[in-house]
Amino acid sequence: MNLSKVKLSLLSILEAIGKIENYTNEFDNADDFYHDEKSFDATMMQFVIIGEMISKLDEDFKEKY
Repeated sequence: MNLSKVKLSLLSILEAIGKIENYTNEFDNADDFYHDEKSFDATMMQFVIIGEMISKLDEDFKEKY
């Protein structure tokens, strides 16, 4: 995996984390968050994106970091 692909994957992960923080910061508890369908679904999608980006990183990179 070349460095630019690693960088793009890591930037995508950071962006997804930022979105998760945005989508969840207004909730005081997990129950309220769970019952807000749009926020919950949007957040879960960001976790899917994080998983996809991690799977694209090569094993040597993941083991090293």
